[in-house]
Amino acid sequence: MGKRTYNEKLHIDMSFGEALERFARTDAREVETNIKRAKTKKPPGGKKAKPSGGKGSKTVVQLRERRVRKRNTGR
Repeated sequence: MGKRTYNEKLHIDMSFGEALERFARTDAREVETNIKRAKTKKPPGGKKAKPSGGKGSKTVVQLRERRVRKRNTGR
């Protein structure tokens, strides 16, 4: 039998005592609901990015004019 290889160590940015305390405070029902939610099938395509240049998009010139107006009028 050959030498066993192990995964890298888990690095957590907290002390062992704090990690143990947080683990002890975990609610089992909350963990189960999070696991069920993670297993649900996500809609195809997911969230799509808004296309640029659509209705309501502003050009750089329009944004610059708005900034100048705000600076001059204080609004």
